[in-house]
Amino acid sequence: MLIELEKAQTRNNLVRIFREELDGPDNWSDGFIIDANEDMVLLQLVDDSIRLNGYQILFLEDISDFVHPAPFNDFQKKVLELREEETQNPEIELGDLSQVLLDISEDFGLVTLHREELESDSCEIGRVIKADEVSFELEEIGSDARWFDETYEYDLYDITRIEFGGAYEEALLLVNDDLGEDSYELNTSLEESEL
Repeated sequence: MLIELEKAQTRNNLVRIFREELDGPDNWSDGFIIDANEDMVLLQLVDDSIRLNGYQILFLEDISDFVHPAPFNDFQKKVLELREEETQNPEIELGDLSQVLLDISEDFGLVTLHREELESDSCEIGRVIKADEVSFELEEIGSDARWFDETYEYDLYDITRIEFGGAYEEALLLVNDDLGEDSYELNTSLEESEL
């Protein structure tokens, strides 16, 4: 599989990747291969509006199938060319997973982490502030763009998908920055104890 992914990267074609066990047969990821190794593949995603929309890291062991080139490859590449959107290498080196998370958090500000074998319909978004061989500590941001008051620790190898640099992460950072002093959640237990 790695050889075929590398061919797609060399030819700069879109691929469609399936993870049937995690996503079901009707869901997939479309994008350009930016990098791949024996464990992971880094895609620059192409969304339904045919725009480049962030990056995704998938684990090769979870990939059930992929199509190269993806359906409508030539059309989508032409749309991106006319829109003057070009693939960009985010310079995230695939390797040690804990270092990957730290690098993304430092370079992009936010990382979206999916643990689909444990929670299929949810994800955590935030910045990884500490990571080792087995776990990581995440400062999370809510859908209201406010940082949580506490950090949370998770098992590193529960992660099944990593996303970053997309429009949603950018929107959260944009609003959080605009919130200024209100960029963190109010700690209600602290407020109640002060009464």
